[in-house]
Amino acid sequence: MQQIERIIKLIHFWNNTITAENLKDRIVLNTINLKTNEIIDITGPRRSGKSSVLKMIIKKLKLKDNYIFMNFEDPFFINNSNPEIIDEIISVFKQHFNPQLKYLFFDEIQEINQWERIINKYRELNEFKIFITGSNSKLTESELASLLTGRHLSYKVMPLNFTEFLYFNGIKINSLKEVVLNKKTILDLFDKYMQIGGFPEIVITENMELARTYFTDILYKDIVMRHNIRQKTVLEKIALFFISNSGKTISIESLKNNYNISFEMSSSYIDYLKSAFLILELNQFSYSLKKQQKSLKKYYSIDTGIANSISFRFSEYKGRMLENIVFLHLKNSESNIYYYKTRNNLEVDFLIADNMEIKDLIQVSLNIENSETRVREIQGLAAAMEELNINSSKIITYDQEEEIRRGSKTIHVIPAFKWLTGIY
Repeated sequence: MQQIERIIKLIHFWNNTITAENLKDRIVLNTINLKTNEIIDITGPRRSGKSSVLKMIIKKLKLKDNYIFMNFEDPFFINNSNPEIIDEIISVFKQHFNPQLKYLFFDEIQEINQWERIINKYRELNEFKIFITGSNSKLTESELASLLTGRHLSYKVMPLNFTEFLYFNGIKINSLKEVVLNKKTILDLFDKYMQIGGFPEIVITENMELARTYFTDILYKDIVMRHNIRQKTVLEKIALFFISNSGKTISIESLKNNYNISFEMSSSYIDYLKSAFLILELNQFSYSLKKQQKSLKKYYSIDTGIANSISFRFSEYKGRMLENIVFLHLKNSESNIYYYKTRNNLEVDFLIADNMEIKDLIQVSLNIENSETRVREIQGLAAAMEELNINSSKIITYDQEEEIRRGSKTIHVIPAFKWLTGIY
């Protein structure tokens, strides 16, 4: 009887957190198929807002009393982590709250032992609509996919993009007029975005100490503890190296030599950093898949706030932060992005392709006022456009705007704050 009473209190507490929280809208909500009968699974770095997205789905569906939200990070589950506890909670809900239960929201499902047994059982029953989130501390995206039998739809929740950042700061941009009239405010907020990044709690509190905490948590909870890493100091140095060299090519061989570790360990450490979402990888474009796989990779930080808190002096690395932000925006909105090297070894920061058809080329530069910088950025794009037979490309700057024509080719120079909000 005591257990039933504890569960009743727990369900009541969870329900109150849904109605009490003043949650900010996230763009990913508009992409989630809420009409499908498939399981919806949501992954992403810790503290990026996965739990909040689940709660916003409940509000978007306007659910009243036919759902249950279970937070498996609740202390209750420390001693109740057997999969049967889910059956018990659902039974209590049906008996004491609503027998017509239809929606199941499972937050941090990996805290339950053999959770997949229960989830797959409910899938077979075809009685509930199921949503789950999983943390990379114990469950990678690929593992989540393999444990769920049958078809399911996967979504990622990442730190806020710039449009979401503006919204969190009380600004919604819907037109060029609003951009023009609010330019100074938007640019001030863009400076802040580059500096503090997009993790929701940091955006709300502006507490940059949280960024250091997130870095440590990802490193130690999502990697060291999960993979039983013994050389913790080496791993931390490698993580700092990647984040400090955001946007640069890094080879496994260089890690092996610099940190006196094996080739296999270097490769594993990169995989661990990627699976924990601390760094993201960018391939070089080639029409040959074999060449593409063999080429050096570029790496970017998951968040500029983390990069600034642990490795950068912001004022000195503003250009690199701008490139990181453009990369993150492309990563979230485009499925196939690469960097490109011309036959003369000139580099273009980003190439967007669709089934190997080139859609766009993008350079990123804080400004192109310096003649040397201007020549370098234009030459790289001009050569790439010629080689790839496309007529238009972009240079994303901090606050410069113009149109550069070279014969039949056009390079659009666009301020980042316009491009990121989709107004240009």
